[in-house]
Formats: sequence, C-alpha cells, structure tokens
Amino acid sequence: MPDETRPPVPLMPSATSDREAEAASFLAAIDALLPELRSRAAEVEQRGMVPDDIIRSLTAVGVFRALQPRQWGGWELDFAAYYEGMIRLASACTSTGWVASVVGVHPWHAALFAPEAQRELWGDNPHAMMSTSLAPVGQVEWTAGGYRLSGRWPFSSGVDHCGWVVLGGSAPDEAGGGVYHTFLVPRRDYMIDQESWKVTGLAGTGSKTVILRDVFVPKYRTHSIVDNYNGIDPGLAINDRPYYRLPWRLVFGYCIAAPAAGAAVGALEAFIAGNRDRHSAHGAKAVARSPALHRPLARALAIIGMVRQRMSATWTELQGRAFAGQPIPYERRTQAFYEATLVHDACSHAIYELMGVNGGRTMNADTALQRHFRDMLAMRNHPAANIEMSSGLYAQAVLGVPPPPFDPSQRFFL
Repeated sequence: MPDETRPPVPLMPSATSDREAEAASFLAAIDALLPELRSRAAEVEQRGMVPDDIIRSLTAVGVFRALQPRQWGGWELDFAAYYEGMIRLASACTSTGWVASVVGVHPWHAALFAPEAQRELWGDNPHAMMSTSLAPVGQVEWTAGGYRLSGRWPFSSGVDHCGWVVLGGSAPDEAGGGVYHTFLVPRRDYMIDQESWKVTGLAGTGSKTVILRDVFVPKYRTHSIVDNYNGIDPGLAINDRPYYRLPWRLVFGYCIAAPAAGAAVGALEAFIAGNRDRHSAHGAKAVARSPALHRPLARALAIIGMVRQRMSATWTELQGRAFAGQPIPYERRTQAFYEATLVHDACSHAIYELMGVNGGRTMNADTALQRHFRDMLAMRNHPAANIEMSSGLYAQAVLGVPPPPFDPSQRFFL
C-alpha cells in the first residue's frame, strides 16, 4: 500500500528521454492493433459494443493504465502520446477508439479521489476499470457518512466491461445549494439497462444507461468540483504531482476530441483509398483527375493534419508548463478548450465535403467512410463539442473580459 503521509516515490523514470521512449513504445503497440481493428469495425458496430477480446488487447498494450498513478502500477504517460494513441485507434474503429479514450482517462480522475477510495478501487485489482455518466441527472440526498443515489444515468460508454462507474450529481451543501460531485460506485450497486442503446452513431460504444435504486455512497468515494477548483483534491495527498494538477476540463475535453480527430483520419484514408482508381459514371473518366475532388480533398488533408499537429503541440506545452511549475494563463486555457471543440467542427465539415463528391456508393451503410461520418455526427452532440460556448469564452478572454464567476453547481470550469 502507498504511504499516505507523503507523495509517493515515482516508480518509473521521469527523464525526457525515458518519457519519449515510453511514448514511442505505447504508440508502436497501438499501431500493431490497427489492422485487426480496421477489419472488425463493422462487427463492433453490429454488436453494439466492443468485443471482450478487443478490450483485452487494449488492456495488454496499457491503454487503461496509461494515465493511472504509478503507485497503482500505472504509467503516467505523456498526454500528447496518449491522445495521439487514441487518434490512431479511432482511425481504425471509431467506437473502439472512443471507448479506449474515455475509459482510459478515468484513472486520471480517480487519482483525485480520496486515498481510501483509490485503495478500494485498485488495491486488490490494479486493472480495475471505470465507465462514467457525468451529467447530473439522478437524485442525490445527503445522509450520515455520505450520500444516497437513485435514478437513471445514460450514455455510460463501455459500461459492460467495467467493474465501477463514476456518476455525476448535484449534492446539497450546508446552505442548501447544489454542488457538483462525482460518485464512485461498484458494480454490485448498479444495474445496466441492456435495451437502452439503439443508435446509428457510435453504435459500437455500448453507451448504455446505468440504474441505481437508493444506493449509499460513502463520502470518501465522492469528488467535489469545489475541491478541484480550490486545488485541494483529496487524492493529491498521495498523487501530489503536477501531472494531476492539469485542468480537468481540458483533460476530459481532449479525450473526446481525440477520437473525433481519429474518425476524420480514418474517413480521409477511406476516401483516398476508394477514389484512387474510381471512374466516373459520366464518361468513365478517372475521378482522381476531377477538379471537383481536388479542393475538398486538399482542404481535408490540410485541416485534419493541422488538427492532429496542434493537439500534440498543445499538450506538449500544457504538460511542460505544469511540470515546470508554471501556471497556465486563463486565456491559454480558453484557447485550448476552444481548439478541442474546433476539432469536431472543422473535421466534420471537412469530411462532409468529401461525402458530397464520393459518388453514389456513399449511401452504403457498411463502408468505412459512412461509418466514420455517422460516428463524427454523434460526437458533435457531446457537451465537450459545444463550440458556441467555447468560442465565447475564448473570444471574451482575448478581449479582456474577466472570467465568469465560479459556479459550484456546474461540472466543469476553466
């Protein structure tokens, strides 16, 4: 068990060269999975969930321990490498990449919970996995020693593969107001509505509804947004490293943006492969010579390439600032948040233009291009893709408007 009286001694090297080697090893292992994931993307969609053997493969290459604290056997991998890995997975199968990204980011969040909660989660099983449903849609009541939860929490991606779930809720404070909390709940205390996931986008993620009926959650298995805002997360007692002080909203926002970028990469690759040798129905001309394809293809290549490079550069910078003990200015945080939402907006528009010059086969449901595009449209509706909100925060910050006051009832802040 880790010593709770002081920060743990790192169990892995932290020198730049070592971190680069770890990142390269992680990405190489992911690359080895891509051919099979690509060949099974239709199967994943038809099943409505990622198959168990694929989850085992993701586990074997370290996806679900990449952001886990070292004292529990995790890697604390550089975020730039983690998000690049999720892009690559999603380029082969968006649903698999989505589940890998969102389930893989949860150990970073769990590291902010009280040490007692972390021991219960990982003490006997360092491979324990969590799904989430963070919208505060259920009922939360204060009781002696903790809270009682009831209700239905939808969209819990990968829930069938996880032994725990993290749920969002508005908990009453001493003044009677609502304070956003997350609650760590073991599998024995919730049910999964197996009939709740019938969709046309991200169908393979198995993002089903979780049901709780008057379940007690002890206070140590809760995490308050107020503690995070004040920098006093209880988990920092054993994880007091800059890695776990990065902005929560950005860490979560990019775990949604990465699979969106990956879906765009996969769609672009499918478009290019399908149009190299295609001939038009009008005169049997090679479409590769058609100006109608050239502008949207060149635009998609540039946009998707820039998005991918920008994500890597952003997280290299943000993590570098944190490790150097430098604050991340508010304007820079709003910029990074806006750019995460811009991934969804820019990439989906770029692929939409390609769909318009791909010919009649675009309507075939069981093609990689069509599947990636459906998945991208589904991701556009995630709260983390809300470009109207993010653009407003960024533009106002640039114009000198002070940050909005902290609202403890909201689940995210910058």
